[in-house]
Amino acid sequence: MSKKHHVCYLTGVLCFVLAAALPLWIGCTKSQPREADGEAASLGGSCDTPTAVEAYKEDMKNARSEEENTDDAVPAETVGDDVELPGADGQIKVVAPGTSFDKVVQSAKIVVIDFNATWCGPCRKLGPYLERMAESYKSDGVSFFSVDIDQHRELVEELDIPSIPDVRIYLDGNPVDKVVGCEPIDLMDKIDATIKNAK
Repeated sequence: MSKKHHVCYLTGVLCFVLAAALPLWIGCTKSQPREADGEAASLGGSCDTPTAVEAYKEDMKNARSEEENTDDAVPAETVGDDVELPGADGQIKVVAPGTSFDKVVQSAKIVVIDFNATWCGPCRKLGPYLERMAESYKSDGVSFFSVDIDQHRELVEELDIPSIPDVRIYLDGNPVDKVVGCEPIDLMDKIDATIKNAK
């Protein structure tokens, strides 16, 4: 193989590797939405670590078997300024556009807010974990909310949320911690620490 052909071959290989790896490097950011369907939506973010992927697959198998055994799914409750925000009730409440953010963060002693988008693969992967956390932390008085960044653009700008999922923890209305990416174990550790500090 001549030197010229060798350089062309290596350039082609490099382009192929970059094309395959680029979606993994980009991650899931608000400025670069993914397609709602297909593999492109599931690439990126910190969800794609081997441990998280295996745990997610196992949880999805369990969730499918639970769905087969239930007739009715409980829809997420949407809350806004016109309704009284419930405390910790074991469900994730969807924050309606225009809702006062101060009212949301002060609705319970400890509030966990998931900033996400429907097009974000890692956000969808984190969803089942958050549902289980909302139920398991109910007795600790932790209230969970979901904010779609596409419906709350001004809030996203104000809070400087560069990538999603971005889960923020508030104690007595003040931000105390956050987790960026699909990191359910890290999030549980931080919620546990917040509960401990609240006592």
